[in-house]
Amino acid sequence: MREQDRTVPVRASGVLVVEIHGELDIATVSRWTTVLEAAICELPGPHLLVLDLATLEFLSARGAWGLLHAIECGRGRGIACCLIVTPGSVAERVVRLSGLAGEVPVYPDRVTAVAASQPVEMRWLVG
Repeated sequence: MREQDRTVPVRASGVLVVEIHGELDIATVSRWTTVLEAAICELPGPHLLVLDLATLEFLSARGAWGLLHAIECGRGRGIACCLIVTPGSVAERVVRLSGLAGEVPVYPDRVTAVAASQPVEMRWLVG
């Protein structure tokens, strides 16, 4: 495992953001899935799981399957899920071609993802 291949969970106000760096493939998907499931179980009722793939360098088909598994795990606990992918990136292409984009909302950045999940009274003004 290279130093840059790491999973970084960030918790804030009912939102779990998991930022994935490096590569998400057959060699890393089991470790990543385990870390993500543990983070979901530790939190007292997040309402949104944000999987941030913006800095992901490689996403394989097996990695996409792992994302779907994580999304289903979150849904099983009543947690809404979304993905962050950089438009035109390798991750965006795999998310689109694998059908993940049809399973959950996909956003270009964290602010947009979190703001879209907030009730109208709590919407952030981005500008």
